[in-house]
Amino acid sequence: MRSDNRSADILEAAVAEFADRGFGAATVRGIAGAAGVSPGLVLHHYGSRDGLRQACDDHVFDTLTEAKRANAAGGTAALPVMLASPRMRVYVHYLVASLVDPSDHGQRFFDHYVDTIEGILDDGFAGYTFREAQGEAAGDRRARACTVALLGLAPAMLHQRIGSVLGTPDMADTFARLAPQLFDIYRNGLIEDDEEKS
Repeated sequence: MRSDNRSADILEAAVAEFADRGFGAATVRGIAGAAGVSPGLVLHHYGSRDGLRQACDDHVFDTLTEAKRANAAGGTAALPVMLASPRMRVYVHYLVASLVDPSDHGQRFFDHYVDTIEGILDDGFAGYTFREAQGEAAGDRRARACTVALLGLAPAMLHQRIGSVLGTPDMADTFARLAPQLFDIYRNGLIEDDEEKS
C-alpha cells in the first residue's frame, strides 16, 4: 500500500513539474525532490523519464475524461466546477503543454484524444447522443472526430487569450463564460438554414 502511495505521489509531482517547467526542463531529480523521494525510487517505479512521461499522459487523460463524465450532468456548469479545483487546473495546464509538445509523446496524446472522441461520437457520453454527420461531412468519421477535438481543446489552449478578451480573471471564469456558448453550438448548431427562414 505504501508503495502505491509513493507511486501516486511521484505521479502527481511529475504532472505538476512537467506542467510548470515544461517537458524539456523538468528533471527526474526535480520531480523526486517535489515528491519527497529519491531519484532512484522514481526510476524504480517508472523505469525512465520517458516511462514517467507516458504514465503522466495516461493518468492526466484518464482523470480529465472521468472528471468530465462525472460532471456532465451539470450542463454548462460542469467545466467551471471542474476547474475550481487547483488539481484540475494543473491537469489542464499539463494537457495544453502536452498538445503543443512537438515530440512523439505529444502526438500520442492527441491521437488518444481523437480515438476517444471517435468512441464518444459512436456511443454517446454521459447521457448525450450525437447526430450523424450530414452531406459531404458524412463520409469522413476521422475528420469529424478531429473537428470535435479541436472545439473541445481550443478553449483550454487559448484560455489566456480568451480571458484577456472577455476580462475574466482565471480559467474557471473564462470557461463559465464560454460554456453556454459552446453548449448552444453543440446542441443547436451555428448556421441557420436559409430554407428555415422562409
